[in-house]
Amino acid sequence: MSWENAAPLVPLRALANPLRIRIVSLLTGAPMSATEVAAELGIAHGSASYHLKRLTAAGFLRRSDGASGAGAAAGGAAGRGQPPKRYEYDPDSARRLDRSGGSGPLLEALFTDLRRRAAAGRQVTSADAEVWLPRETWAEVCALTERAVRLVHDKAGPPRTGDGVHVSFTAMLLELGGGPGGPGESGESGESRAPGGAPVGPRGERG
Repeated sequence: MSWENAAPLVPLRALANPLRIRIVSLLTGAPMSATEVAAELGIAHGSASYHLKRLTAAGFLRRSDGASGAGAAAGGAAGRGQPPKRYEYDPDSARRLDRSGGSGPLLEALFTDLRRRAAAGRQVTSADAEVWLPRETWAEVCALTERAVRLVHDKAGPPRTGDGVHVSFTAMLLELGGGPGGPGESGESGESRAPGGAPVGPRGERG
């Protein structure tokens, strides 16, 4: 593969903002314009447009009308009578994340947004555990979680349509190590997922 044809890495730090996490989550369900994003999230149009441009330039989003290149990433100049530019989450970004800078800033942004979600929502279920599991059981848990992540991503739809339920779904699996032949308990081995099911941890590659 030539350098010119290689897909660029997606900088993880570009998502390290609670508002950008919300935007990527929103655009996992349906393509939306800056005007629609601003109305749904209750933010200024200029703010929505700015974050859409930055997320597109970083590689998390893509133009849903098939436009590409610098003009699409920058938003371009909308002609009169032209349909609004819409953006959607690019699932391929999950395979191209640049984790060299670490996931700390993104996790901090995610935790900030989780506080907002917890205050706004009714808890349906939650689970937390730090335990030792047989390797085969851990593999089964990872596979089941992966299925749940894919189901949520694939079935996500436009806001406020049909009988759709507005939900918050967060999945984070961390292999802490400390076992025979495993890494130490330094917290450097594990997996977490960004909106859209994108793995964001140091070992977030799909197996």
